[in-house]
Amino acid sequence: METEELVEVSHEAHGRKQRTVGVTMATIAALLAAVTLMGHRLHTEEVVVQTEAADSWAYFQAKNGRYHMYAADAELARLIGPQGAALAETWGKKATEEKEQAEEIRKASEHLEAVTKETARRATFFDLAEICLSVAIVLCSISLLTETMLYWRVSFAGTAAGIAIALFGLLR
Repeated sequence: METEELVEVSHEAHGRKQRTVGVTMATIAALLAAVTLMGHRLHTEEVVVQTEAADSWAYFQAKNGRYHMYAADAELARLIGPQGAALAETWGKKATEEKEQAEEIRKASEHLEAVTKETARRATFFDLAEICLSVAIVLCSISLLTETMLYWRVSFAGTAAGIAIALFGLLR
């Protein structure tokens, strides 16, 4: 082969390597976009459930406050004497109803808090996967800049870790 042919073959091989790295980067970027979207959706879900939990606790406080108000009213009616006995019984029943409802609301609020924490945990996995995939893209970029395929090969470790972490977060 002549020198010009060797240079041409060398450029052709170099171009193929760049295209391979470029396609790898595009694939990783698509995975990164999907993982980022899932992470953002889970963080949004976390905020929504957290807001529901806060509203539920406020409702619990209102019911609990009414329970105490009715219980106090029943006690005041009892203090009046025999003429307040019927009123005391009515307020006592109402206080019992409010306390039972408040207890149900408390349990629901605690459940919503648990859901919030679990959603936050799942979102964290997607955040970690996002970091791994971003590092993989950076390694591919370094491979293009330095014209060293070693960085491209190492990027597969970050990609594999990102995919594994995202799948773990998805299946949790």
